[in-house]
Amino acid sequence: MKIIRDSSSVDNEKYHVCTVGYFDGVHLGHKKIIERLVSDAKKNNGRSILVSFWPHPRRVLHPNDHFDFIQSNNDKFKSLQKLGIDILYIIEFTKEFSKVSANDFIDQILVEKLKINKLIIGYNHHFGHKRQGNFKYLSDKIDSLSFTIEEVKKREISEHLKISSSEIRDRINTGDIMQANQMLGYKYSITGEVVVGDGIGKKLDFPTANIELRDEGKLLPLDGVYAGYTYVSDKKYFGMINIGLRPTVNGKERRLEINLFNFKSEIYGESLEIRFIKRIREEKKFNNLKELSEQLKLDKIETLKIIEYEEVRN
Repeated sequence: MKIIRDSSSVDNEKYHVCTVGYFDGVHLGHKKIIERLVSDAKKNNGRSILVSFWPHPRRVLHPNDHFDFIQSNNDKFKSLQKLGIDILYIIEFTKEFSKVSANDFIDQILVEKLKINKLIIGYNHHFGHKRQGNFKYLSDKIDSLSFTIEEVKKREISEHLKISSSEIRDRINTGDIMQANQMLGYKYSITGEVVVGDGIGKKLDFPTANIELRDEGKLLPLDGVYAGYTYVSDKKYFGMINIGLRPTVNGKERRLEINLFNFKSEIYGESLEIRFIKRIREEKKFNNLKELSEQLKLDKIETLKIIEYEEVRN
């Protein structure tokens, strides 16, 4: 996959098919559109082009609003590459660019820069100033366009689920990881480095790997206890994940830590990708460490049940 960030023109020798969007999370809805894009390019012996933006429009237009991402840029790029995109064309999103009309976006980017033969977009996609452009807008001016258009309809993406990046963020923010995973088509994950903690987990016989988050702006799920897993030296280890302030020990900062089952090695400094399966319970403040330890034993039993179901299903 070739990544273009300099707004340069792309020579078209045969055929260019394009789609447009931010594609945060590269969820199942995105995947349907991208698969259609890549298939069309191969069928016509051409190239698939995905136009995206950086920074995210919401961070530019509403800088005071808190907004986190489902995927880091690097993870998104890896997902797009796996799906077979030929060219990722990244446009710097500025306040000035936000004022570009839908018509100018078509003329200046899609036609002049990318020289596209076909545009494929989802049923709910909008582009241009004040979100003026959409499939109906394109259909109304089809006679003046130099390329053909195709819409991926809602029923083609999902008949039962409302799949969107904003819906997935809402699910993650409320701890509904299972539903988020269903819409993503993969397990939501957080990547970070294992750092030294305060050792309280060892005293409780539930030692944890404390994770220092690597990706600034990555969405952290709602505080609580989760079943999940990670890979260490290519071996899969299940465990319990805790996100929160750890009120029982008067914690002052929000942390992510994981207790790995059947694991005793020292892994300080290693990078782990923590993948979430299901939220077990909210974070609680216990009267003492003994009560916390007893609850952790119950959490482990519940986690093992979830893991058993997960392994049978897969």
